[in-house]
Amino acid sequence: MSVSSLENSSQFDHTPYYWFFRIVHAPIFLLLFASDRRHMKDPVGNWIAEPPSYEPIVAEDKTVHNLNEYIEIRAEDISTNVGAELINDVSTKKLGVVMNKNQLEEFFSQVSQ
Repeated sequence: MSVSSLENSSQFDHTPYYWFFRIVHAPIFLLLFASDRRHMKDPVGNWIAEPPSYEPIVAEDKTVHNLNEYIEIRAEDISTNVGAELINDVSTKKLGVVMNKNQLEEFFSQVSQ
């Protein structure tokens, strides 16, 4: 989803379903993300859908599953930083930074300069 497409997506702005985004620096994500595909199995252990043909993703530190850490967003995860501090947090934190639509627009206006 592009930032410009968010301009017309205000239907959830004042509801409990407000937009939040986790921005993770790609090099950090590629080193630290892991998924052993457990989210693709039902409670009994059967595949819900055919798994990809490639091996499960293991992080550089040998973590085998941390998908939920990237998906879950709690109130305390939402950044209050702005400017250079926000850019630094995105560039250094394992899980990146969670921000709202306004912060996202501001963030991308700063990093594109």
